[in-house]
Amino acid sequence: MLNWSMRLADLSDKTVIILGFGREGKATVDVLKSGIIGGAITPHIIVTDEKEVDVPEFHQLIDAIAATTSETVVIKSPGIPWHRAYVEEMQNAGAHFTSSTNLFFAERKGRGKIIGITGTKGKSTTSSLLAHVLKVAGKLVVLAGNIGEPAISHINDPAETIFVLELSSYQLADLTIAPDIAVILNLYEEHMDYHGDVESYHAAKMRIADAQTASDVFIYNEKFPQLINLAKHIKSKAIPFVDRSDESLSSLTLLGDHNRENAAGVLAVTDYLGIDRAVVKEAFATFEPLPHRMQDIGMHHGIRFINDSISTTPQSALAAIAVFEKDLGAIILGGQDRGYHFTDLAKRVSDLGITAYILPGGDRIADAIAAIGSKSVPMKTLAEIVNDVIANAKPGSVCLLSPASPSYGQFKNFEDRGTQFIAAVEKET
Repeated sequence: MLNWSMRLADLSDKTVIILGFGREGKATVDVLKSGIIGGAITPHIIVTDEKEVDVPEFHQLIDAIAATTSETVVIKSPGIPWHRAYVEEMQNAGAHFTSSTNLFFAERKGRGKIIGITGTKGKSTTSSLLAHVLKVAGKLVVLAGNIGEPAISHINDPAETIFVLELSSYQLADLTIAPDIAVILNLYEEHMDYHGDVESYHAAKMRIADAQTASDVFIYNEKFPQLINLAKHIKSKAIPFVDRSDESLSSLTLLGDHNRENAAGVLAVTDYLGIDRAVVKEAFATFEPLPHRMQDIGMHHGIRFINDSISTTPQSALAAIAVFEKDLGAIILGGQDRGYHFTDLAKRVSDLGITAYILPGGDRIADAIAAIGSKSVPMKTLAEIVNDVIANAKPGSVCLLSPASPSYGQFKNFEDRGTQFIAAVEKET
């Protein structure tokens, strides 16, 4: 049973199961124990991490849900899919479900302003850029959600707070209370292992606007037909991105047309909020890019190394190639195989004559390159690749880490992959 409008006070004297004990789960427990909303909240809290779900104690917990005389509420972490067998068992046993994201929206909607930003790529940079602009404009801003602290940690912040939330498809899939301002940057293929197919993934992203009311605003990238269609059918006011040639974007320090495009979305938000264009332009000029996003590591042995480890899709790799294509001599590709289509990427790499180094897991990228008559270079580690680039690349050329694949397997995450790349480059300095 789903109860997405549930508020914190509704949890009092109930049995609350925290399903998943990552950042959001831990933050939710802290909030529940603090009793900061509506007086004391005294639920009986049970923490169950996904690593424990197959042990006998978990099934005893399910039996206890069915037998308890008090109502049981499960606060599910976003990374746990609904199709897990134990989630279905909990529902069948009579538990009510919510999430920390929905608890936050239920408490904060109408108190302050919530701006939610989503999209396949560019969420973190765009959310950070918008938060920076608002701070320069003198606003009280909290950057949270899928970046920084969980939103629920700020549930009792001052009423004048503007929340800029990066929201993932996992967090949005079951959203029923939406942000005051919703932004969708783009829609590509991603997270098929979680959502099952691209249509379900896109539907999850579009919940951010589907769930809005007539008093809300939807700001969207009109390059995507799905978003144009969405804008025609929602209750909220729909506003497209500003023109990419707008003069206010000229001070932007971020590289690439895709960053300029996302900044056009930021400009649409700040226009709606009435922020002076001169202030926005100043803020664009002083924004410092996030690590692992086309991060310039510098010149080493005559080669310029660029860390774009955040690149986990073919589209993001193509965007990075477009920035550096004039001098691009080598690109590092590969990682966890999520079944993406690499034909366009392979053709671009081949057409530009770029040496493609393939990390473990990138067999299908290598196959796509081979299918158009070109060759790639398989390598086991980033250190091996860096050594080979230094030995063989043309002086003055660029070596780009933009893997077009998730990092899991060989690395903990994209940050770990980028950090190891930087270390490998600096070791050879």
